[in-house]
Amino acid sequence: MSLTTDVLAEFRAAIGEQHVRTEAALLRACETATFATTQKVFGLLQPASAEEVSACLRIAANRGVPLYPISRGRNWGLGSRVPSGDAVLLDLSRMNGIVHFDERFGSLTVEPGVTFQQVHTFLTERKAQWFLPTIGGPPDASVLGNFLERGDGIGPRAERTANMASLQVVLPDGSIAEDGYTRFGDTTLASLSASPAGPSFSGLFTQSNLAVVTRMTIFLARYPSHLQIVFAPIPDENRAHAIDALQQLQTVIGSEAFFTLWNGGKLNARGQAIPQVDADAWFLSGALYGHSSLMAQAQKEAAIAALTSTLPTLQFFDESTLPDFQQQAGIYLGQPSRLNLQSLYAALQRTMPETPDPDRDGCGAIWLCPEVPFDGATIVQATALCERVLRKYDLAPILGMSALSSRTVRFFVSILYDRGTENADQNAMQCHDELQAALLTEGFYPYRLGIQSMDAVAPSPLLERIKAALDPKGILAPGRY
Repeated sequence: MSLTTDVLAEFRAAIGEQHVRTEAALLRACETATFATTQKVFGLLQPASAEEVSACLRIAANRGVPLYPISRGRNWGLGSRVPSGDAVLLDLSRMNGIVHFDERFGSLTVEPGVTFQQVHTFLTERKAQWFLPTIGGPPDASVLGNFLERGDGIGPRAERTANMASLQVVLPDGSIAEDGYTRFGDTTLASLSASPAGPSFSGLFTQSNLAVVTRMTIFLARYPSHLQIVFAPIPDENRAHAIDALQQLQTVIGSEAFFTLWNGGKLNARGQAIPQVDADAWFLSGALYGHSSLMAQAQKEAAIAALTSTLPTLQFFDESTLPDFQQQAGIYLGQPSRLNLQSLYAALQRTMPETPDPDRDGCGAIWLCPEVPFDGATIVQATALCERVLRKYDLAPILGMSALSSRTVRFFVSILYDRGTENADQNAMQCHDELQAALLTEGFYPYRLGIQSMDAVAPSPLLERIKAALDPKGILAPGRY
């Protein structure tokens, strides 16, 4: 399809001529991800308000034009700006206002274009006692987009769905709806709680194509008075037992701790290990968030008691023991970093440019995101499966996982390669497909999908019924989740 002159005229009348983009070079860029894609982008709409989003959806519904919303399009490895099917992009990056901040209770209300760097700067300038757990992705990624995709955060309150409230959504017919306490009007409860009487609808709008979310309240984490960084190599013979010990520690310490497990391949790709370490070795890293000296000491003692029998070189770092502690601690306190982006350029054997753009620069990257029970033997099994399939396709195993609770861990499987190499895209996608199927066979189901794997799991019959009721013409992000 193509946008006809009269359809373009309607969109331009609704949001302004300069915000309806059809330049060929721009559309080609929007069709480019970090892996091979075939989807077409017919135009780019840049509304500035929920009312303008509503107008775009009404036009699309009347004209049968598929729309695909993006916040900022920075989810490299999962699709970037590329739609799940041929569509016009609804780019929400102009809606970049921080609408409300509650310093006492630690909540922030944001629009889709607000970035992690923007929030960090906003809170830092106000010397706030709160921070937003950041991500491993780029600083200019969308906060609201990350929450809606149920992406992972680094630090306490990192489970996104447990820390969001009061969504404003625009339905496919253009009507604007409020969830949570905001549906009662101007009430302070809207920024404090997600649980008014009656059913909660917020979950329906995460990882879905049922509406366009134009505003959200998020709950922040309080700065600790005592932060301790934890690091330890994991001996191969102790890996399963060390993971079981970590699971027990997570049960005791709870949300005031954050732990990740990485293989040496990941640390090498990020440039963190100098000199480089064994790619097959595993490491524990994380942080303990103490809100008093007594609490910090108790956390450290609990970690020592739980972990030192399996991690004999367990180390703790704080301001008194690490000269560049403030720099190292930044990512645990909401400061965005481009460190993880370096791993995308490592496969190209290139230093990351000053203004990185993996789509533009030919970085090959595909993520798989399975969730696995927090059990040592099971995690060792899952990592061995990933290593086996990746090596079959001559791809380096670059693996990590985070423990957001004491029940499961979330894997990050990185398929990284040079797109300029002959048949590299085909090889990488074949690896992705085989590994996704193998993980499913073992019961390791995905907690998040990219556009390359939207058909990996069967759709929910109930969700299909809701979609049919809200979007009978199927114009909003067709094929997504």
